[in-house]
Amino acid sequence: MEIDIRTIVIILGFTHLMQMLVFIHQFKVNKIYQGTGWWLLWSAAEVIGFGVMLLRNIPSILPMVIIIQNSMIVAGTIFLYIGVRSFFNMRINLKVLISIVLVFFTGLLYFLFIVNDIHIRSGFTSAALAVISLFTAHSLLLNKNRSITASANFLATIFLVHSGIFIYRTMMIFTGTQIENIFTPSLFNILPYFDALIVSLLWTFGFIIMLNQRLNAEISEAKEDLEVIFNTSPDAALITRLDDGRIVEINEGYTAISGYTPQEMSGKSTPEINIWKNIVDRQKVVSMLKENRYFENYEAVFVRKDGVEITGLMSAKIINLQGIPHIISITRDITQRKLAEKELELKNEQLLKLNAEKDKFFSIIAHDLRSPFTGFLGLTKIMTEELPTMTLSQLQKIAESLRNSASNLFGLLENLLQWSRIQQGLIPFTPEKIPLIALVEESLETTMELAKNKNITIINEISDTIEVFVDVNMLQTVIRNLVSNAVKFTPKGGIINIEAKSKENKKIQISIKDNGIGMSNKILENLFKLDKQTSRKGTEGEPSTGLGLILCVDFIEKHGGKIWAESNTDGISGEKGSTFYFTVDGNIL
Repeated sequence: MEIDIRTIVIILGFTHLMQMLVFIHQFKVNKIYQGTGWWLLWSAAEVIGFGVMLLRNIPSILPMVIIIQNSMIVAGTIFLYIGVRSFFNMRINLKVLISIVLVFFTGLLYFLFIVNDIHIRSGFTSAALAVISLFTAHSLLLNKNRSITASANFLATIFLVHSGIFIYRTMMIFTGTQIENIFTPSLFNILPYFDALIVSLLWTFGFIIMLNQRLNAEISEAKEDLEVIFNTSPDAALITRLDDGRIVEINEGYTAISGYTPQEMSGKSTPEINIWKNIVDRQKVVSMLKENRYFENYEAVFVRKDGVEITGLMSAKIINLQGIPHIISITRDITQRKLAEKELELKNEQLLKLNAEKDKFFSIIAHDLRSPFTGFLGLTKIMTEELPTMTLSQLQKIAESLRNSASNLFGLLENLLQWSRIQQGLIPFTPEKIPLIALVEESLETTMELAKNKNITIINEISDTIEVFVDVNMLQTVIRNLVSNAVKFTPKGGIINIEAKSKENKKIQISIKDNGIGMSNKILENLFKLDKQTSRKGTEGEPSTGLGLILCVDFIEKHGGKIWAESNTDGISGEKGSTFYFTVDGNIL
């Protein structure tokens, strides 16, 4: 039975066409790998080469057919070589390739147009195919990737066999074997076509196996890398089922942050171990994931195994494991950062307070301290200019005014000095046990004369059985300031009551109540705030800065107590006036 070589060529063309479709698919799905595009070009070149071979029976285009046929077949082999080198990220020796191509084309063109010799042309083509196939086999054997060693060795063997066939064919041609027509059904002519058919199928099979082996190896490596990243990340990584929060996997970072071991959490859900301080947070997380499939930087509070609360910044995404939706989440412990933010807020508040105190200080210097000096200087001017003509009663009046101005100025300076020393931490705090009544009576000595001048009665109703644990100097300053204020804002003939009673937690509550003009709600709200203006003149025009109350706040807080005020200005309840309260440590004997 005679074999028709043209039929074999047609089969080769269709075979390479199918291979080209396979490599088109491989090129699309495996673009990350260099080389697949070159293997696609090999198939395309072989399809063209074997396709034009069937046109050799047309004499008018025979030279062009011979050039295209041989060029495409050799080019296809070169594409295979480049593809293999690219796949293994090897350098391509362009000088060698260009040299082979130049020798091949020179020989092909010379023995086609100058000396038309089919024997030598076939010899040049066979030699080029043999050399390039040897280079390809060598590149495959140099592969260092263990995961694809078997497939690479298989392909190297095929290329060696392929090269051997064309070495044999080259030697036979140059030793005298005659080739009259490539379609003559002789064993010598049929052998390269069968080689092309079988080898091309084995190459395609081998390349696909090598691609899949490399892909599987890299997937395995990627999986191992992900597991390493998952397990060694300092952040808490957790995989749970979406529907019920059942824990599938946790990393060491989660163990470190939560205090739970993998064994303690295995098979349980996050709601079961109460990791969420507020379960509503998990519901929000699930809702966000169902809507967008991922989210970033959600802040929530979690509870460690030891009960300590931590603040976490959570990012999560939905993944499918065996067809079941799961949540993979990364949570970063930002507890220290939140504490630092709170500390920064506190520092900012303190800075604002310091600025307010500075502003208040300059306000007092600019206004409240200047006014008494202005009045004082005005009186001295009158005395200097009109002293010879003044009567004794007029001098008496000026002397009283000077004394009042000096007294007010001294009180203001004393408050400024004490306030300044408080800010610098220069006032020592030395509490001691002392009867409250004795401390109050001593404090009232400097204010009794002020009350007497306005015919105001001060009633001390403190029991002699009450003992307090206080810094005497600080508490005397508090009482003097509060009583002085009561005198200042109570009209002539008024009454001031001082009382004390025991409260819970060994606290003594002291109250100073007057029936004076009282305070509006606005003044009452800003009374103990340094940055708010609450100063006003007393019933006899006495100056006021509000600084004394700030001193009282600082001193009472130093004692761990509280200070507040109540006031009524309309008299609807039957009373008018203000009551100041503060607490200190003490007890009833």
